[in-house]
Amino acid sequence: MTQPESEALEALDYSEAWIESGLMDDALLAEQYRRFREGGTRKTGRYRAEMLAAWLERAETIEDAQIDSYLALTATDPDAKLAAAAVAQLIQSPRLTLEQLERVARADPKQMRRHEALIRRTYLGRRLEAEVSDELMDRVIDSRDTAIQTKLVRDARLSRKHAEALARRGANPTIRANAMAWFQDKKAWS
Repeated sequence: MTQPESEALEALDYSEAWIESGLMDDALLAEQYRRFREGGTRKTGRYRAEMLAAWLERAETIEDAQIDSYLALTATDPDAKLAAAAVAQLIQSPRLTLEQLERVARADPKQMRRHEALIRRTYLGRRLEAEVSDELMDRVIDSRDTAIQTKLVRDARLSRKHAEALARRGANPTIRANAMAWFQDKKAWS
């Protein structure tokens, strides 16, 4: 490691774990350090959050060990608010497979507790992109998640049985009314 890299890591509060994680982008680190020296924000958590976001935007697949490193870095970051936002970005990343999303959900319960609703919404939403099955519909209805149910109400793949179930057990009156209208629209079932 060069002297400027070492100085940048120290000034921006990057720990040794960052170097070992493989999530660092050397060019971005240099850019961040330049901004920091030129009077940029002194809230170093923003630089670390930016580094994690840049890593998530890459095109390659994510390895399970990288997920573990990402979660470990956010769990130990001194800026809890920015770390929680970084975990939320990971959960919503289209780079995660469903299996990896399940892996994240099973991670440290203390860290994931605040993200349970987002994990459920992301997981169910991604499953719905692939299929609309009876089992999945039961999970969507039981979740009482208005965002997912609102999207589902007018999904062309929705069966009459599913629309009727949403009309009876939807998360709120608007969803139930929209599902009832969809269910009663005879043109939709011809």
